Amino acid sequence: MTGGEGAITVTNGGRTSFRIDGAGPPVVLVHGLQIGQDLFDAFRRHLIDTFTVVTYDQRDRGASVFAPEPYTIDDLADDLAALISALGFDQAHVLGTSYGGMIAQAFALRHPNRLDRLILGSTNRFPFDPARLPDGVRALLGALETGDHARARALLAQMAPAVGRAAARPRDSEGETPESAGEQLVRRFAATRGFDTRGLLGSVTSPTLVVHGRRDATIRVADVLAMADEIPGASVLQLADAGHAWENERPESAAALIAAFLTGSD
Repeated sequence: MTGGEGAITVTNGGRTSFRIDGAGPPVVLVHGLQIGQDLFDAFRRHLIDTFTVVTYDQRDRGASVFAPEPYTIDDLADDLAALISALGFDQAHVLGTSYGGMIAQAFALRHPNRLDRLILGSTNRFPFDPARLPDGVRALLGALETGDHARARALLAQMAPAVGRAAARPRDSEGETPESAGEQLVRRFAATRGFDTRGLLGSVTSPTLVVHGRRDATIRVADVLAMADEIPGASVLQLADAGHAWENERPESAAALIAAFLTGSD
């Protein structure tokens, strides 16, 4: 299957928006928490001469449409497997950053036969370190942990009024009332509840590269190295002049280093 910007395919009972172009082995880029596949607009351009590059919008992002129901990181990993299958690939390289790195870990554990090489960027084996979060985000996650979604929505509206007020596109073409973007983001935060791959990553058999920006104020380097140590044979790439969003801060040089890993020429 091929598709330019705005293409849609059916996956796990929903409709997933994706983009695919380039030529060569398939690489699926898995975006973070708050932004959709647009995250990779700059980065992907430096890969398409060597790879077939796939980006897509996860549940509650972009133009993808799923039932407005709770889900988990494991569900998002299963969505990724369904997308790879729908696009006609037996296997694919997978690169996940931040929240997308959690999905990539779950994918590697749940669908190892669909994975070629794995890249984990700006991510961790457990979702959030409260000591490194602003008070508002810490309170939001606490509300989600206790299942108090009303408080979570209120906190989100305080933290990001534009998000709380914004209306998403209708869920379908049958006149259903549009949801607020805040409702969608609360579900995405809530999906991380229970996510913890510590003690599990030793079963990953795919060649793995862990990428970390040394200026990343969100993920501790000690946690990144501990994750890499748990994955057999994993390599670590630390980018000196980049932070959490290295794919946009250093798209060309990061893509070159990642391409070398994916082609086995690193």
